[in-house]
Order: sequence, then C-alpha cells, then structure tokens
Amino acid sequence: MTNEEAKFVLRAYRAHGADAGDEALAEALARVRRDPDLARWFADEQAFDRAVAEKLAAVAPPPELRESILAGVKAGAPLRAPWWRAPAWLGLAASLVLLLGVAGFWTTRANAASEDITDFAADYVADGFFLGEHGADIAELRAWLEQQKAPLPTVLPEGFHRLRSLGCKRIDYRGKQVSLICFGDGKEYHLFVARRDDFPTMPVRERPQYFKRKGFAGAAWSDARNHYVAVTDDSLRALQQCMKNACPE
Repeated sequence: MTNEEAKFVLRAYRAHGADAGDEALAEALARVRRDPDLARWFADEQAFDRAVAEKLAAVAPPPELRESILAGVKAGAPLRAPWWRAPAWLGLAASLVLLLGVAGFWTTRANAASEDITDFAADYVADGFFLGEHGADIAELRAWLEQQKAPLPTVLPEGFHRLRSLGCKRIDYRGKQVSLICFGDGKEYHLFVARRDDFPTMPVRERPQYFKRKGFAGAAWSDARNHYVAVTDDSLRALQQCMKNACPE
C-alpha cells in the first residue's frame, strides 16, 4: 500500500477513533504508525474532521420551532411573515454561514498542501526530464540560473560539494519559477529550489524531513530564503549522510 492509497482509505476514518478496530483500515493505520509524513497528514485530517463535527453540532434549531410549525398547521393559513424571517430561511442562512466557514478552512489547508513541492519533485524525477544547461562547474550553472531569473540556493548541503555537477534547468511550478540542479557520481542527486516568497503557504521545515516515493529517497527543508527538496536514486541512508553536516537533525 502506498501513501496515496492509505490516504484514500483513511478519508473514511471517523473522528474520535470510532474506526480504530476496523480491519479494513488496519493496513493504512499501520502505515501511519511507520511513516512520519503520513502521520502528520492523518493528524491534520482528523483535526479538520473534528472541527467540522463541532461546527455542525453547534447548529441547533430554535427551541420553539416545533411548536411554531404545529401552530401554523392548526391555524390554517395565517398571515405570512416576510420570507427572510421564516424559520426555514433562517436555518438555511445558518447552514450557509457554517459551510462558508468550513470551506474557508478547507481552502486554507488545501492551498498549503497543494503548494508543497515534495511530491511534485519526486514525480518529476521519476517521469524523466531533459536539462536546460549541462556543465560540471557549479559556478557556471548558478550564473545560468541567475540569467534565467530562477532561484539560487543560499548554501548547498556539504555532501553535494563532493558530487559532480551534471547540469540544471528552470521549471515552472504553479506559475512560479523553480530551479533544478543535478549532481551525479554513480547515483544521481536532484536539488529543487523554490523561493519562500513565491510559496508563502508551503510548509517551512527548519530541519530536513526525509521521505520515500516511487523508489526514490528524498529530503525537504527550508532556510530563510528558499524551500529545498533533494531527490535521489541512492539510498535514504546515503542521502542523510550527504546532508548531515549542512542540516543537523
């Protein structure tokens, strides 16, 4: 089961642990316990579900609504109150306010999740690509990216200096420019760089967060200027060693 498959299954999980013993969810829940990124997503999902449940529970019909309806039936055809004061319309208005609040909360979460570049980076490498500029001199690659007005890394992880530069390219991601610098020495390391100012809702990671996707190992982190994602066909342990000195854990 992949993380995406687990997320699909876990969206049916009810808040407050009502489905903790459901065998149909057991494999996905076990994956949550093993995968920190999936665990964070699941915690956010549960928090959202609880918030919606609490909002819905807070909407209660007026206590006199039943009596008013019965009185109206007995009276036959009383004088009609303005439509905007009718209980049904008041209830509908309350529901709309609730839905707008929930939609706003959901949109905020969705924007943050959709801006995150980690999955995009791994998928981009997995799908294959062509470099925009080839070269073994990292200074020349930086100069090329600067001419393209693409973001530049503030500091490269120390382990990357031991790798041979292969080339770079500029990528358009959600209407903004992202840099990709590639290194290789038997195994390939691909570094994605995105400006924090361009993606204000992207998660800020003060320490590297490691992940695995589609057979690749990855790490995501941030500094004061940029967001970074490194993707490699090397092992996760090798990637951690490559970043160990530059980004202490």
